[in-house]
Amino acid sequence: MKFVFAALVPIAFLLSSTSRAQSTDLHLVPSFEQVFHDLPTEPTQTIFLEYHRTFDPSGGHLQGIQRWGDSLLYLSGSTETHSYMALGNTQSNRILGVDRLMPAPFRHAGGFQIYGRYLAVGIEDNQKRTISRVQIYDLQAANPWALPRYTLPREGAYERVTAGAVGLTAYRKKLWLLVANWDSRNLDIYSCPKAAFEKGSGSFVLEFSLDMKAHSRSSWSDPVWNSYQNINLFTDQQERLYLVGTGRDEQGNHYADLFELLLHTPGATIQKLAGKVFYPGQPVDFKAAAGLVMGTDGSLELVGAPYQLEDRTRIDVFASQPR
Repeated sequence: MKFVFAALVPIAFLLSSTSRAQSTDLHLVPSFEQVFHDLPTEPTQTIFLEYHRTFDPSGGHLQGIQRWGDSLLYLSGSTETHSYMALGNTQSNRILGVDRLMPAPFRHAGGFQIYGRYLAVGIEDNQKRTISRVQIYDLQAANPWALPRYTLPREGAYERVTAGAVGLTAYRKKLWLLVANWDSRNLDIYSCPKAAFEKGSGSFVLEFSLDMKAHSRSSWSDPVWNSYQNINLFTDQQERLYLVGTGRDEQGNHYADLFELLLHTPGATIQKLAGKVFYPGQPVDFKAAAGLVMGTDGSLELVGAPYQLEDRTRIDVFASQPR
């Protein structure tokens, strides 16, 4: 099996695109809730990435997508034999390479998020469903995938310790890592002092666990908690912490739901604020890959991809106006 490695892309090229990426998730808008409401429901841009297949994708699919910098797109995926991360370039309109992350049984790389230079992704055994690894990679390393910056092992009961969707952000001097298990039935929320993590000495500690079936929904904007395939975390100038989940429901609607995450002693709570339906073009599917990223200009982008890398992989972008 032959792989084209993203690490073969000249590092100078990668670094030239990181000026925006370094501050992208650090840009705080006055109100994240407002920029979410500003997202258009029709694509504002469609990108086609040329790709010549270098591996067998059977037994898996794409699940996560994130923009990094002005022109780079990362896409996570799974196969029967391994998990992988693809790298696309929106200026050259092509997939630059596909990197193997872990071999089976860690064959399924799920929804993920990039915060600054760090990419956090859950990689699970999607067959036995009793083990997973949350990996945090440093995208500025010469070969990010050779050695994770941090590994969080999860082992336990069937479907409880999977890691199908992972969010990462900074909030009140800590990095917060949210891990959603099978169908996002439970949320585990970990934290690590940000300064310690950047020095390589910090560890993520489990702070809160939420059983979403048992969680009160009496004050939600609507009572629906979906099977989120991707979950992203954001903050704003009001020091509020938000969660956005994306997916596709049984009626075929592609959605993004906005929640506020309230962290307090002795526990955390979630408040649903809004839900929106989006209309991507075929074969883009939010049940496959969808993700959000905040721009340095105050705009918010929702990006969607299809189930598989194709000869011309369609990427739809839903972008709010800069603020």
